[in-house]
Amino acid sequence: MKFGNKIIFIIAVILLVSKSAVLKAQDLSAFEIIENATIGLTVAPFAKAGQCLVDIDNNGYVDIYTLKYNGGDYSRIYLNDGTKFTDITNQTPLESIEDIEGIRTFTPVFADFDNDGDKDLSFGTNQNLHLLRNDNNVFTEVSEEMGFVGHKPSGFITTWYYNVGGWADYDMDGDLDCVVFQVNNDNLYLFRNDGDHFTDVAAEAGLEGTELSDETFSNPLVWDDLDNDGDPDLHGRYNILFNEGGVFRDVSDSIGLGNLTTMIYREFFDYDNDGDLDFFKVPGAPEEEPTNELWENRDGLFVNVSQETGMIMRDAYRGLSVGDFENDGDQDVFLHNSSDVSYDVLLLNEELEDGTRAFADVAEWVGITKIGDRKGGGFFDYDKDGFLDIYIPSVDHNHILYHNMAINEANWVGFILEGTLSNRDAVGSAVMLYYARGKQYRYTHAGNGWLRQDNPWVHFGIGYETSIDSVVIRWPLGYKQTLTDVEINQYHNVKEPDLSSVKSFTTSNSKPTLFQLEQNYPNPFNPTTRIDFSLKITANVELTIFDINGNEIRNLINTTAKVGNHSAVWDGRDNAGDLVTSGIYFYRLKVNNFVHTKKLTFLK
Repeated sequence: MKFGNKIIFIIAVILLVSKSAVLKAQDLSAFEIIENATIGLTVAPFAKAGQCLVDIDNNGYVDIYTLKYNGGDYSRIYLNDGTKFTDITNQTPLESIEDIEGIRTFTPVFADFDNDGDKDLSFGTNQNLHLLRNDNNVFTEVSEEMGFVGHKPSGFITTWYYNVGGWADYDMDGDLDCVVFQVNNDNLYLFRNDGDHFTDVAAEAGLEGTELSDETFSNPLVWDDLDNDGDPDLHGRYNILFNEGGVFRDVSDSIGLGNLTTMIYREFFDYDNDGDLDFFKVPGAPEEEPTNELWENRDGLFVNVSQETGMIMRDAYRGLSVGDFENDGDQDVFLHNSSDVSYDVLLLNEELEDGTRAFADVAEWVGITKIGDRKGGGFFDYDKDGFLDIYIPSVDHNHILYHNMAINEANWVGFILEGTLSNRDAVGSAVMLYYARGKQYRYTHAGNGWLRQDNPWVHFGIGYETSIDSVVIRWPLGYKQTLTDVEINQYHNVKEPDLSSVKSFTTSNSKPTLFQLEQNYPNPFNPTTRIDFSLKITANVELTIFDINGNEIRNLINTTAKVGNHSAVWDGRDNAGDLVTSGIYFYRLKVNNFVHTKKLTFLK
């Protein structure tokens, strides 16, 4: 089959009928199937249902973890050296944990919880939680000593599966915390990372009795910055929880996403490239009416746009991943059908000439043709050529690796982020790319939901544009870094600037359009931290520091300030000039009727 123009013509005809518009499109790429043995993906004889696609050893190539979901044997870890994969599972305790009758494994997530440069492994089973510390690719169980443990719910309970919901720095203290969902337990676990130990702070964070649980085990939570305020929020199977100073509030109804039904997978991503996160959900089982849905974020209110974008489908899927596989600048959606005899679905996201968007399934046309058992696939760039490949674990095929052949030769750029003051993995970074066609937005994760962790690097396709204007990175602790003169068609290793390299805050020539309070930087801090804010009008400004009990500690600013960008520095001292104790504090900006509060941490 000849790919490219023929495919575009077919898709254009489909969309022309339904939208009375034509595509602003380019030739598609296509996939070839890689034989497992040729690249070192050895036989893993167990029921598979999930993966982690992440650079475990930080060598610059994405590795593969394949999940043992059921039956005997144990999960596998394959390190990628750029030419082949090597099984290092014998350097882990996975066999002693999983190769036991009746043990089922759920929702693995790799994250560098101790900020030492190695990705550690967390996962749950139907009996226990596990945290394996990675020291130079040798994994050691540290769950008990680190306090990363769960408890069997009270009463006559026969199942209490643990699902690691993902890692994020929810309290913005520079290290990663973890949320865990447990079947038959309405109270989540929120493990705050205190450096040498984890403490369950779910109660004080407002996560007790949140009614997130149900009778299935497919309801882990995921971290995303849904309101774009700089701190990570939580979303579960049917709940959206905003993080407000470390305390979570259910906002599902108020943002238009209440009463969602029949959902196993969901993803927040910017499908229309307007700079905010939209919502896509996948059902857990086929129903009489289609239940796959796309909801567009319109200034914080989500509106169902499934019908007009072609996202309505009836199948139940066992895999979801989002990425720009043909590098045209729009994020596409990959879904696969488990043991069904049908082909998988690869939904091409295209902007039409009239400015609207539509999705069309191009899987068969681009070489996605495997059927049989397949669960938990995802996008990743295993050969680091800038074109996203697809991996799917399978019983029938062992491993399915679709290599993207990059036949359309579209341009791209990627970023591998490393935190310094923020968490080492830079989880929770927001990246905005600006170029001739507009902008694109990405948010970084450690864990994407039920049985998957995929596409670990920040990747942008830019079509046939030959340059980009700039890239703005908002690091997890709030510092904004702008990159210019960025070379395309390569990955860039970007390290968060340390305090000595942070430039002074300067006034922009353009007026701010909103009152805005930035996250202090650095955070945590000692001896000083900077707080930036912007004003759209000249007004009286109060900037005040409070302790956790609400007592005023320091009044930094109380004066009239002009339109523009402003900055204040706190040296950790109170109004009397005494150094405060280590701990969490709040800073509040008050401008007329506008009040905004954020949290900071002082460490002696």
